[in-house]
Amino acid sequence: MKLIVLSPASGNPRESAAALALLEHGLESYHVHKPDLSSEQVQDYIRQFPLQFRDKIFLHSAFPKFHSLDELKRYDGKYEYAFLSPVFDSISKKGYKSGFDLSETGLHVRGKKIVALGGVDESKIETCRGLGFCGIAVLGAVWQSADPLGTFLRMKEKCQRKDLVC
Repeated sequence: MKLIVLSPASGNPRESAAALALLEHGLESYHVHKPDLSSEQVQDYIRQFPLQFRDKIFLHSAFPKFHSLDELKRYDGKYEYAFLSPVFDSISKKGYKSGFDLSETGLHVRGKKIVALGGVDESKIETCRGLGFCGIAVLGAVWQSADPLGTFLRMKEKCQRKDLVC
């Protein structure tokens, strides 16, 4: 199961060091989501990472995101993966609630290369796998943790069990 970590939208004092540690410990996909920064500032942000990790850093805006099952039905599958959000009530955006009946979601995402985003934490990995998601994307679970690296490593271990590939 694919594990993606999204950057915090706004500055986090420990972000650079923690993101580098995640990459050094096997993070395969770090999505940069900085809506308040200019394109040049985003490029500067990415340049702070050593060259050896830049192929694991992606612009989150370059991937399709769906917020309803109707939108998802129209997805043509031409990207490596797409996001469905918020699958659970958001951790990082207070009041951003899931509108999905999870008992139905699995019927629609299985086999479509869809990554669960929104409210995903360590306790929800098996649920996401059971619903047919090929991966999870986390933000609040890592960045609001007292130990971002430890949280990532536990999640990575759970995602690697019964590996499902997008």
